[in-house]
Amino acid sequence: MNKKVIVVSSVAALLLGSSAVFAHEAAVDGDIAIEGAAADGLVNADGNAVLTGLGECLQLGGYSEENTNPGCEGQDGEPEPEPEPEAKAEPAPEPEPAPPKEIVSIATLGGKALFDTNSDTLNGEGEQALADLLVQLEKFQEISIMYVTGHTDSRGSEAYNQELSERRAATVAAYLEAAYPDVDVTAQGLGETVPRETNSTAEGRQANRRVEVQVTAKSVTQN
Repeated sequence: MNKKVIVVSSVAALLLGSSAVFAHEAAVDGDIAIEGAAADGLVNADGNAVLTGLGECLQLGGYSEENTNPGCEGQDGEPEPEPEPEAKAEPAPEPEPAPPKEIVSIATLGGKALFDTNSDTLNGEGEQALADLLVQLEKFQEISIMYVTGHTDSRGSEAYNQELSERRAATVAAYLEAAYPDVDVTAQGLGETVPRETNSTAEGRQANRRVEVQVTAKSVTQN
């Protein structure tokens, strides 16, 4: 920042005498040396500028731009620019929430409750069991896929059991497609290849005769 200077005549500067020197000693930390032609335009004492109590260099009547002095007027270079304020870093964008994981649920329906022996037609209990299943499916939001799998016990030939399991899975899939026409419903029969329990007992064989419905949805309503 350039300092304000006061112009005085050479006579006034001489009249100031020791009081001007006193002002220099009292108001300045360090000295401002008078260099070159500036000695003809500035009041000095012992080669140093004489300053007022405001820290301003006293000028003589012959002062001009040619005899200015570094330190009094800042001719020692361009004033240093004020440092630019540091740019505030932009806050990092909040990460997008991870999409919710899909809900997968499997309902197991007993084959005996759905079909009569060697039949792929729903009996009365089977229709009621699937109606109850639709009520349970109401809690699933945005169902995207239903996967129906038919299973049998090991009695009968392997080929027959495979074919029977496929027909029963297709029957249940058709029922679900009617209730959810916009949902992808897939049916598959696995025959006797994936038992849940032993086929050595009646209880085990009954558990193996089943239809499983796997449901994939976006969320589940808890109620």
